[in-house]
Amino acid sequence: MHNLPKIYFKWTTAALHVLVMPMFFLAFSIVYQPFNMTELLDMGRGLYTLNISILFAIIFVLMSGMRSGLRFFVKDKHFTWAHYICWCIGECLLISLFASLYLSLISDGLYTFFNVLFKHVLLKSYLILIYPYLVLTLAFAVGAHRQAAKERDSADESLIRFYDIYKKPKLLIAVGSILYIKADENYVNIVYMDGGRISKYSLRASMNSIEENCTRHGLIRCQRSYFVNPKHIAVLRKEGGSVFADLDADGAPSIPVSKRYYDKLSGLL
Repeated sequence: MHNLPKIYFKWTTAALHVLVMPMFFLAFSIVYQPFNMTELLDMGRGLYTLNISILFAIIFVLMSGMRSGLRFFVKDKHFTWAHYICWCIGECLLISLFASLYLSLISDGLYTFFNVLFKHVLLKSYLILIYPYLVLTLAFAVGAHRQAAKERDSADESLIRFYDIYKKPKLLIAVGSILYIKADENYVNIVYMDGGRISKYSLRASMNSIEENCTRHGLIRCQRSYFVNPKHIAVLRKEGGSVFADLDADGAPSIPVSKRYYDKLSGLL
């Protein structure tokens, strides 16, 4: 089973559980009065308001302690969804035990601990609290899924994969390391930084076949035979009616820039 997303260990997640669980219990009990709870809590002595307030406090205090304890497992790489489900079941069980203990004591002999626990409290606690548990768990699961997708997209955007003319993947490289790409007959030479040195990879492909991929990853076409990484351009230099892009890597040649692409490239810089 998959490990539990880190969002479930955050203080904001814990705080929401601490607040939502008792508030939902209070609102649900007052509005719907399920399972003859009015009779159970009133005890024939007008104790309904007192008892429901104490139960609210019991849930609040126990949830505070249990959710704080959950954070001790934040670095546990083997804490799975199964463990979390068992933890939530344990929270409900603990709430039921303390609620039953309180009700048996305040009932003045009307209920015994085991009678109120198994006949009234245990099942009702799970049936009521399952709703906020499900809503909160699903909400944070969706949030964790979206965050993971966002991180994957971010990672994908920082890497570029090149394919040859047969659509076979040949090179996966960080976009930021690429200096420029130059056409060379039936190949394109991908020039990039590798450990402080300039390296080259010859890919059997055409400039047109890689253009969409390069543009999507921020590489700019600056001449019929060149793509350049604008992040590595130190300066655009005019010489004898021609324009060249000087790169920030030692030993890198100047890249010619045609008039057709000059305005777009200079605008980016």
